[in-house]
Amino acid sequence: MKPNPTSAFQSRAWIAFHCLLLVTALGAFARADTLRLKDGTVLEGNIMSEDKTQFVIELRFASGTISTKQIVKKADVAQVIHLTPEQKAQRDMEKMFEQVQEYQLDPNTSEPQSYYDHVINDVFRPFLRLYPQSTHEEEVNQKIAEWTTERDQVAGGLARVGNEWLPRAEAEKRVELARSQRLLDQGQALLVQSNFSQALDQFKAVIAASNLPEPVKEAKHLYAETSLQWYDVLEHQQQSLSDEIKLYNDRMDRTLQKRRVADSKLREANRSGTQADGSTSGPDRAALLSKVQAEYDHATAENADAAAHLTALRRQLTSLEQTMAQAHSCAVLYAVSPLPFNPQQVQPVNVQPSVASQQPLSAGTTTPEQPPSESTFPRHLGQLFARYWIYGVAVLVGGLWVLSRLTTKH
Repeated sequence: MKPNPTSAFQSRAWIAFHCLLLVTALGAFARADTLRLKDGTVLEGNIMSEDKTQFVIELRFASGTISTKQIVKKADVAQVIHLTPEQKAQRDMEKMFEQVQEYQLDPNTSEPQSYYDHVINDVFRPFLRLYPQSTHEEEVNQKIAEWTTERDQVAGGLARVGNEWLPRAEAEKRVELARSQRLLDQGQALLVQSNFSQALDQFKAVIAASNLPEPVKEAKHLYAETSLQWYDVLEHQQQSLSDEIKLYNDRMDRTLQKRRVADSKLREANRSGTQADGSTSGPDRAALLSKVQAEYDHATAENADAAAHLTALRRQLTSLEQTMAQAHSCAVLYAVSPLPFNPQQVQPVNVQPSVASQQPLSAGTTTPEQPPSESTFPRHLGQLFARYWIYGVAVLVGGLWVLSRLTTKH
C-alpha cells in the first residue's frame, strides 16, 4: 500500500513544530538568570529590565511553555547570579535530566506498549541527542535498555503482575481478582465497624465491575448479610424510639393535666376575691395569685418541653423508617429467602406547644388498631369452603337421609 503524502507531510510538520518548541524552551533557559531573595526564595528566569529600585524578570514553567513577568524590588534581593554560558548549559542539562528521572518502571504492573514507545522516543532519546557527552549518558542508556526489554515483553502478549510475566488474559484475571478481594476486605472491615452503608458500597462495586463469578458470588452473599444486620440494628433502634415516644405521650398527658388544674386555679383566683383559706384582697391575695401563676407557668413550660421532645423523636423515627426501607430494599436484592418488612407505625400526636396560649392543649392520642376490612371475609369463606367442602357434602347427604326416613315413617 502506498504511503499517504498528505499524512506524511502532516507528521513531519508536527515533529518540526515540537522541535521548535523544545529549542525555544532551551533558548529561554540558556538566557536564564537567578535572583536569590532575602527570604530564601530563588527565582530563575530572564532579567528583562533593571533600574535603581527593581528588577523585571521573566519566569518560565512547564519546560518553558508557560511564562510570566514578575517585578522584584532590589531591597528584597540578596544576590544576583549571572551564569556563564557553560554554567547555563550545565543547569539546563540537569533540569532536563530531572524530567528523565521522573519516568520509572512500576515493579508491580506493566503499561500499554504505546506508553513505552512514547517515553523511549520522546523523553530518553532526545536527552541523548541534546547532551551526548553528559555525565548521565550511561544512566539514560541503561533506562532505555530496561524500558525496551519491558516493552518487548508487552509487545509479545505478556503483562506484568508483581514479579511474574503472564499471558495478558491471565494477568488481567489475577489483577481483577486482587482488586475484588481488596474491596471485599475493605467492606468486611467497615462491617465490623458497623458502617453498613459504606460496606454495601464496597460489595456493590465488586458486583458491578467484576467479571469473575466467585468474587461476585461472595460479594452478593456479603451484601445480603450486611443488609440484614443493618435492618436488625435499625429495627432495635426503631423499637427504642417507639418506647420513648410512648413515655413522652404519657408525660404529655400528665403535664397537660397539671396545666389544666393550674389554669382552673388561676381563673378561680382571678374571678373570686376570697379563697377557701379565708384570704382576701391585699398582700395575701397577691401572693396567692403569684403562686398560682407560677404553678401555671411551670406546668405550661413542662408541657411545651414534652411537646418539643415528642416532635424531635417523631422526626427521628421518620428518618429511621426511611433508612429501614433502604436497608430492606438492599436486603431483598440478593436475599436467599424473603424478608418480612412491617415497621411499627406510630400515629402522630396533635400537640400545640405554645406557652403563650392559655387554652388547654389537646391530649396525645394514639389511633386504635383498625378492624379487618369487610372485604376480607368473603375471601376467608371461600378458603374455608375450598378446604372443607367434602365434609359439608357428607353432612348434607346424611341430613337428607335422616329426613327421608322420618318422612317415610309418618
